[in-house]
Amino acid sequence: MPSVGGDYEDPLKWRFEENGGSQRRSEIRAESFENDLCSVKLMMVHRPTHEPDRDKANDYPFSWHLGGRKRLWELRMQLRFKRVPEGQLYFAAELASFVAVNGLVRQAQKALVAGVRGVVGDCYHSNGDDPSKPAPGGETESPTFAMPLWAFDQFDVSAPGSEPELTADLEAVGMRRTEVGVSSYIKAMKDALSNISTDRVYTFCLWGVSQFLDCVRWEIAGGILMGGTMDFSRLCGKPPVYMTLYERPDQASETRHLTSNKRSFVRVACWSALHPPPETAGSGHDFLGTELAPVAVAPAAAAESFDLLGDLCGPEPTAAAPSGKAEEAANIDLLGLM
Repeated sequence: MPSVGGDYEDPLKWRFEENGGSQRRSEIRAESFENDLCSVKLMMVHRPTHEPDRDKANDYPFSWHLGGRKRLWELRMQLRFKRVPEGQLYFAAELASFVAVNGLVRQAQKALVAGVRGVVGDCYHSNGDDPSKPAPGGETESPTFAMPLWAFDQFDVSAPGSEPELTADLEAVGMRRTEVGVSSYIKAMKDALSNISTDRVYTFCLWGVSQFLDCVRWEIAGGILMGGTMDFSRLCGKPPVYMTLYERPDQASETRHLTSNKRSFVRVACWSALHPPPETAGSGHDFLGTELAPVAVAPAAAAESFDLLGDLCGPEPTAAAPSGKAEEAANIDLLGLM
């Protein structure tokens, strides 16, 4: 792997949200978090699109994996459940408040939703309820785009202790949709999810839609807007955006994905230091009080955050050992794109 300059500062930030916003920092590499429902490890690798010269030179963490590929980023998540979910699990992007969209922004939103829905089929999208208008039952729904877990591009089921390292080469691990086809992949995923066990570790990887969302520059990109880009904040409002994993135990009485009818396993606030949340824009420290170095082209380093890549500038890893259940799974590239 090419050497990575010591001046590289990861602009992608996040924090786990739990009981009003308690936060944890990575001790080694992948970020870990635990609550009453599950333990989770989470990591996002990405290209430095804010520094084109560094991107072209493959001078960044995980360039051995991302270099030469269309994907702009890859999300890796590893779960061990403490309680078996009672309803269908959803992986979603949620907004903190209602955002009115119209005109070109509305068209961009439709293009994004249609691209994903064409592959995963039964994803759920709602612009949420306008709080200035009466809501059915009195509770408003937050803007949500939720997908079933077979929207992930790759998954693996392992015995505790034999799960792959999230920082390793996962090419030979578990299942990929592109290897077995959509139908076989979804069937394998549904079979695995219908037999969730507290004695198994579940690993998921997502990258299929990454070329259409530049999370570092905080832009809608790729071919969605005929080669153009759009500030993602026009679609999602002020950052952060929340990544959530939740179930809806009672789906029959209410079709909306209301907070009162969700049981959240994971909830993570995400933003870019190039477009920090308003409350962090003037700060040069992370949430533990550690002073952050300036991020290239960023207006300010975000507070209450940590580096998504952690300390990942080490040597290129060796490939992780394939799971014993590799024949059970597949890698979902959401739009059929590697």
